[in-house]
Amino acid sequence: MRTVRALTVVTTVALMLLFAGVVAAMALPDLPSEKFQPSTNCGCHSAFLEQWGASMHSKALDDPIYLLKLAEANHATGGTLGPFCQTCHGPIATMSGEIADLASASAQSQEGINCSFCHQVSGTGDPIGNVSQTMNADGVFRAQFKDAVSPYHETGYSAFHESAEFCGSCHNVYHPGNGLELEATYTEWKNGPYAAEGTVCQDCHMTPGPGPNKPNPGAAAAGGPQRDHIYIMTFVGGNVGLGDAVLAEERLKAAATLELEVLDVVEPGSTTEIKTTITNSGAGHKLPTGLTEVREMWLEVTAVDAEGNSEIIGEHRFGTVLKDAEGNSPAELWDAVDFESDDRIPPKESVSDTFEMTMPDAESVEIQAALYYRSCSEEMAEKAGVEIPTTTMAQVTQAVYASEGAKASGQGGSGDEGGGLSPNLVIAILAFGVTVAIVVIIVMRGRRS
Repeated sequence: MRTVRALTVVTTVALMLLFAGVVAAMALPDLPSEKFQPSTNCGCHSAFLEQWGASMHSKALDDPIYLLKLAEANHATGGTLGPFCQTCHGPIATMSGEIADLASASAQSQEGINCSFCHQVSGTGDPIGNVSQTMNADGVFRAQFKDAVSPYHETGYSAFHESAEFCGSCHNVYHPGNGLELEATYTEWKNGPYAAEGTVCQDCHMTPGPGPNKPNPGAAAAGGPQRDHIYIMTFVGGNVGLGDAVLAEERLKAAATLELEVLDVVEPGSTTEIKTTITNSGAGHKLPTGLTEVREMWLEVTAVDAEGNSEIIGEHRFGTVLKDAEGNSPAELWDAVDFESDDRIPPKESVSDTFEMTMPDAESVEIQAALYYRSCSEEMAEKAGVEIPTTTMAQVTQAVYASEGAKASGQGGSGDEGGGLSPNLVIAILAFGVTVAIVVIIVMRGRRS
């Protein structure tokens, strides 16, 4: 017991020293909060301000899941890891030194990642990640327009704001002690097909609807000129519970497609194979991405009988598992030295799974395959005091019959909607009804005349 405690103390001290050195080397410059503005000063961009207000950027410092993991990290590392996390979630508060007492900090420091921070970024260092932005807090607000003019602040053109590196500066996270790439959303994009095609993060996450949607015409400010394309400040991802639920769910439902293959006739007592194929058809990075040992994405295959009784045939959980220096897994972020496993789905690639089912003694069963997503586990959400819903990203069903006779009689159903009348038959019935009604009206009018 004494040996274990001694090792724990030594490990904690080593982590504290290691984190302290690396965090100090990666810190943003010291800048007073007066170099930045609170979002309330951005009233001319009211539409953008509303979009940002619903985004996770505006909630970066008070996201309950982040606060839970921050507390756990500080407890495990004697408070040393906190500044590393807070630099990304509260860059203005970090640069101004107000991060130590957020309750009495300036409004701009309390806002997490706000307008005046992003629009005074001028570039990035190397490697890209861990808040590698270079700042030029000179009051010039930079964006993608070369002819922007404002009566309230100086403006400047920045090609950097249209690049994936602008986002990657925060959305790649390397372990502060050993450099392990804990979050690799930018790297996943850079090594994938979207980068080769010239599609960048902003094309999907800062335009209306899922996928790369350009152009998006509009005005960037009240009274401003109409532009062929403007970005919107949603930055929407997959956070249905804490972000913009409607937009996040829309993105998740467009991220993947699901196919189901199974014989439509199987004798009771016989075993058959069920094959599923998931394709990352709508995300420019892996599914899932980000803090992938926290995110949950899983496939579930279920058999449902005529009475509604269900049985889970199999499942596949996608994500990463970290391991520590002793090879133990799963490991926490701060203890991680490598990945034990990573079975996520790269962009435009597919993953297939095969499950076995024994046909029950029934005329038919419905096989349901569904791909689900949650931002974190139910246990973690409960600890954080929030509700994180489960989103169905994709779902497909198919009926399996006990015999050709059962299949011919149409018991059960297939496809996303199950059984029932076909659309063509419904249309034909409606058309017939309308025709009969017209004939009746003509006959009645003839009798009256």
